[in-house]
Amino acid sequence: MLHSLPALLDELEQKLMAGENPLPLLGGIRWPEVIDWPRSRSEAARLLQRLQNLGVLLNGLQAPLRATLMRLDPGATYAAKGYRLPPLVSQRFGNCV
Repeated sequence: MLHSLPALLDELEQKLMAGENPLPLLGGIRWPEVIDWPRSRSEAARLLQRLQNLGVLLNGLQAPLRATLMRLDPGATYAAKGYRLPPLVSQRFGNCV
């Protein structure tokens, strides 16, 4: 099935805004079959801006998770690789995000 890149970004953004899991969408994409790639510099700039906006959205969605981890371990400090996970949270949890 052919996927339009702008339509994929729209659907990804909608799923993120609705709090849905985007992995089934991303896992079902056949990247060689994606169409509607940018054809000009201006289209590429608009696509880049959309991708940056999605990055901002993802970073915003991480805030509740970080707050939860800080609440689980009030003495947590920033470590070289991010937050030190409390013992009750598995290290594999980080691979899901």
